[in-house]
Amino acid sequence: MRKRAKFIVVCLWLFFMSGCGDRLDVEDLTLSLAYGIDLDKDNELMVYQISPVFSKDTKKKYEVYGSKVNTVRQARERFNSTANGQIATGKVQVFLLGDKILKKEGSVPYLDVAYRDPKNTGNMRMVAVKGPVSSVLNSKFSDKPRFPVYINNVIDVANQSNETVFTTLQKFHKMFFDKGITPAISEIKADKTGIVVTGSALLNDRGMYKLSLTRRESALLLILQDEAKLPVSLTIRMPPGSFKTLNFRENVKGTNFVTINVNKINRRISTNYRKNHFSFDVKMKLDVTLLERTFHIDMENEKEKEQLTLLITDQLEKELNRLVKKVQKHHLDPFGFGWYARAYQYQQWKKIDTHWMDEFSRATVRVAPMIQIKAHGVIQ
Repeated sequence: MRKRAKFIVVCLWLFFMSGCGDRLDVEDLTLSLAYGIDLDKDNELMVYQISPVFSKDTKKKYEVYGSKVNTVRQARERFNSTANGQIATGKVQVFLLGDKILKKEGSVPYLDVAYRDPKNTGNMRMVAVKGPVSSVLNSKFSDKPRFPVYINNVIDVANQSNETVFTTLQKFHKMFFDKGITPAISEIKADKTGIVVTGSALLNDRGMYKLSLTRRESALLLILQDEAKLPVSLTIRMPPGSFKTLNFRENVKGTNFVTINVNKINRRISTNYRKNHFSFDVKMKLDVTLLERTFHIDMENEKEKEQLTLLITDQLEKELNRLVKKVQKHHLDPFGFGWYARAYQYQQWKKIDTHWMDEFSRATVRVAPMIQIKAHGVIQ
């Protein structure tokens, strides 16, 4: 009897504990799947949200809410006054940041509510918009899926193709408060045909926009971060006159190209401190497959194969080092070299950790890739 009584008590306890006091039915909610913040022409804060429309009686796939407010959280009350159901933000998948707000004030002051509210998800994608957020949210793409789903798919595909970084709200928090790295987020724009991923936006240690990277530069950034999705496809321009071309433009500068797939990356970073500044030697072994070439070469000839390998290595090395120097000029470190300075030169790091970006701009960084062509196709 005692065991039976315990069993009944446990069952009753589980029965009453299974529910939630703040439960809401889906039909009574307006699901917010995308949020956006920007500044209007008067530099007033504008907050937007997109919610899907599930009714069969309407042709609209989603509805856009926008309001001029003082804080991001205040916008929810404004949206609730016009929404068909109570606003629920726990399913937000994309957080859009307007070009104007990133350049004038930065994003961090407006993300406080996103981190404080436990109902918000930390997996929402952080995305910079080239131009006003309204240019994206108010675009009419009749041949596209619902906007929140569509923009998610565009960003995910671009990241899988190594054309942009992938930064969630949680990862952004880590990058912003870590002294050894600066944030990088996806960057998009709207055109007549749809949403276009233009590359990545680099922010400084205050969360303000500083620099845009192209899709090609984003792929190189991911390689240096060791976060690239393999294989990485790269088309590389060969120096003029390197090989005999197969087309009529053989005397036109820069018409020889080769496309490779990087199938394996083995990266090693050495950190030193000499003559009052840091130095980093980045050595990478890349196993590649030859996918395409626009010139004649005998891949069975070891001498010609070695010549091609050296040319690819040289061109890729120039691109990687050029990217590092470009970023250093803007006092940014999206690569995370500060992590290595802190881990391997801690005594020196402690002296400059409050102004690492200035120190990194003076650091010496040498990137030395080593290419190995593992395969060159099924035909010669």
